[in-house]
Amino acid sequence: MKKLKEIRRKNNLTQQQMASILGISQQAYSAYEQDGNTPSDEMLEKIAVIFETTLSDLKSSSEYYNKEVNSIEDFLGSSYTAYHTTKNIINKLEKYGYRRLYESETWNLKKGSKVYIVKNSSAVIAINIGSLENNAFNIAECHTDSPVLKIKGNTITKSNSGSRIDVEKYGGLILYSMLDIPLKIAGRIMVEKNDRIETKIVTSDFNINIPSLCIHHNPTVNDGIALSVQNDMQPLLGNVDDVYSLFEKKDKIIDSDLYVVPDVKPYRSGVNGEYLASPRIDNLSSCYSILESIINAKPKGVAIGFFADNEEIGSLTKQGARSSFLPETLKKINRALGYNDEDYLKAKRNGFVLSIDNGHAVHPAHPEKYDLNCGAHLNQGIMIKHHTNYATDGFSSSIVKMICKKGHVQYQDFYNKSDLRNGGTIGLDTSSQLQMNTADIGLPQLAMHSAIETVGYNDIKEMEKLVLTFFNTSIEIKENDTISIK
Repeated sequence: MKKLKEIRRKNNLTQQQMASILGISQQAYSAYEQDGNTPSDEMLEKIAVIFETTLSDLKSSSEYYNKEVNSIEDFLGSSYTAYHTTKNIINKLEKYGYRRLYESETWNLKKGSKVYIVKNSSAVIAINIGSLENNAFNIAECHTDSPVLKIKGNTITKSNSGSRIDVEKYGGLILYSMLDIPLKIAGRIMVEKNDRIETKIVTSDFNINIPSLCIHHNPTVNDGIALSVQNDMQPLLGNVDDVYSLFEKKDKIIDSDLYVVPDVKPYRSGVNGEYLASPRIDNLSSCYSILESIINAKPKGVAIGFFADNEEIGSLTKQGARSSFLPETLKKINRALGYNDEDYLKAKRNGFVLSIDNGHAVHPAHPEKYDLNCGAHLNQGIMIKHHTNYATDGFSSSIVKMICKKGHVQYQDFYNKSDLRNGGTIGLDTSSQLQMNTADIGLPQLAMHSAIETVGYNDIKEMEKLVLTFFNTSIEIKENDTISIK
């Protein structure tokens, strides 16, 4: 529980003082901080009282901050909210030598610099400065949020069976998929402490659920179901009077961004484990591919991973893709490297943006929903997404295909059925803001915006291979739009 050390220091206590209060030896307490021994729940209760927090908060903090993400299953399973996703990204970046910069600072960058910046605890830009033999920005972008239920502050609804949490819908969630599955409360709380506001990322150490109405009282349920978010989607919490006191003393929490999220462990399915089923595949599988690739990249220019928040609600936030977060960061990078305005324009012109967000695979039960002449299928490679709602055009698609050829990456072209509405991504936002060539790509998946989604397991590896190849590729665009890819 290495998080204990940070909390103890914030409270200006020594190990000896903690040991004395707890009635144990300093050696025994030190073992708690170094993961040499795990405290009992009774001992954790005592520690929680000393730090003026709750057992739930202490447990979730210690387990969360020590979580090491070594696989996509780990990443999907522990990234409950955009705040958790961002923390997981930061932990991994720092493990591989990245250091944090702040927007308010003057930056000094050089060849080999590996840095990152954070916005609102829910968005990250990771920067890997390569050899600079080609002055260009290679940007891979995605989003950290997923459709869920957002908790309305500290409000609950009383019932004879226990309290229920008052929630609203965040993003285009398939409501029925949240019924009768294990859920958690996760997000962040803002706590008043010594005339300061501290932000804490929290996860409940208990599960909750939303019971569906039985078929006996809703006999036509299998003919179709209409759910009210206000009435039908309130999770059953139990015999408590509020939400906040589960994480901190109620009067200390000023406000929060808490969500009800699926707590289903990612699992392989199919006879040969061909598929991965998990919450949050859209779009955390893209986050994972970019994270793994930028860590291992050896770019010729500047490799950038942009992990934006709030795509599911339109990206119109300071940490969203429609904000100035990315454009201003690129300008700071350019200045920090000693370049001028002309160099900046050149870096954008010879740069490229991969907007990575998953798309729809042909559903085997409903092929009529797709254009079967140009649909995408599981485990047949990444999809290049073509539509007027996407940033992809023939020029940018050709560049992606050449990169796929260079990296031996399997791909497939996707076009939506012409009679159906097509979704959007952050690709158009970035393309228009930066005036950079951009292509929308992703993994073909099933059950998008469900609590549990499905993707082809082999496609995940293909995406990682593509993004790594992209980061290591030098793209040069001549005035006559001739493209050189090395």
